[in-house]
Amino acid sequence: MKKTNGSRAASAEQSARRRGREKIHDDIEAAWLIERPDLDLKVACTLLRMARANLMHEARVQAISKAIGLVTGDLHVLLALRRCGKPYELRPTDLFRTLLVTSGAMTKRVTRLQEARLISRVSANDDGRSELVRLTAKGLNIADRAISDIARTVRCVTAEGQLTEHEIDVMDRAFRKLLTVKAISFEETLGKKSASRRRVRA
Repeated sequence: MKKTNGSRAASAEQSARRRGREKIHDDIEAAWLIERPDLDLKVACTLLRMARANLMHEARVQAISKAIGLVTGDLHVLLALRRCGKPYELRPTDLFRTLLVTSGAMTKRVTRLQEARLISRVSANDDGRSELVRLTAKGLNIADRAISDIARTVRCVTAEGQLTEHEIDVMDRAFRKLLTVKAISFEETLGKKSASRRRVRA
């Protein structure tokens, strides 16, 4: 009985902590509505929630990586090679551009993975001077295990969050629109603000 009560208490405490984390962003949005009701910060607060959701996802992926015996960055290399299809190989330049890391960082990752016999370096057929990074059979098995674990974890999160297929589609379309926006500099926002003021004065 004591063990059951303890489990319930731990579950209740965990739920309370989760509600507290969720409430942080609501509090931020509510505070700005009071302090600066003239500003529309709804999207900014939504982006904060999105950033938090991504951090939580990365933490889950990190746990999966750790269980496999890899750091997350190295796992991303294996997954990049796996999703490109047979023979599961890419140029190092394609890898660091795809994963948005420096060439130096990619070199270190490839070296670690090669030492673990998860990838191998092979010569490119079209250019004997360049090389390709290819998954080994061992690397392929680990990549398949990892992506299966990630898919299963995301499925559980989706179910617990009670997200419908329609909600996921709407969210995906909205994020895709945001990603089409080019980088906007602070100077550009000042320019738009000045132009708006001039129109008001006119």
